[in-house]
Amino acid sequence: MKAIGIIIGTVGASCFALSMAFANPGMLPQHPGYPAKGKSPATGQSTANDQGQTNAVGQATLEWSQTAGAQHALNQVSDPNRARIKQSMGAGRLPETDTMNTVPINPAGAKSTVIK
Repeated sequence: MKAIGIIIGTVGASCFALSMAFANPGMLPQHPGYPAKGKSPATGQSTANDQGQTNAVGQATLEWSQTAGAQHALNQVSDPNRARIKQSMGAGRLPETDTMNTVPINPAGAKSTVIK
């Protein structure tokens, strides 16, 4: 049991390490973020992940943030059967539709309990 846990942990850690090693920074979204002006004092390399991006300030950033999730929040579901409803009869009752009274109703006991 201990060996299975060690094997599964090793495989999981290896998969995680490989996914981090082969991550593609080109797939990151292009967005205005923090400015990439910081340099490492030891190596001189840039310390930001998004080099060349401008700082996220101003009216355009506020407008973009307001519309960023708006498309996901809209309810785009349409049901063609909703157009058939002519009148709502209230809570707990069936609405009046365009095909109302076209199905014959057999109330309980009308024909089902006839004894010959």
